[in-house]
Amino acid sequence: MFQRGYIAVYQGNDFCEIEGFPNKIENMTKNVVYIWEVVTRKEFMGRGIAKKLLAYVLDKFNNYTIYSCINVNNIPSIRLHEKYDFKELYRFEEKEDNKIKQQIMFVKNNDER
Repeated sequence: MFQRGYIAVYQGNDFCEIEGFPNKIENMTKNVVYIWEVVTRKEFMGRGIAKKLLAYVLDKFNNYTIYSCINVNNIPSIRLHEKYDFKELYRFEEKEDNKIKQQIMFVKNNDER
């Protein structure tokens, strides 16, 4: 089990296909990282752990375009990504367990530096 939190990333430009997401991304570069998930244990939420994890990924992959898909109801994650200059790319609906979940695909273009 993880200590306080973790971040899972996938390096590769076929993440939409793997996740079953609609791919509305035009001209995807080769240097692509997808943030699969950022998780903080419940008892450690609000202590800046997700912020540190995201900052680590941004530093490690500073020459990459970084994508992250977030549920529209996950306001803390959306705010955190926006704080680090992620921009909304598109929205879509995903069916999971007979429920419709609205998702937002975010992108941060670090390869332009």
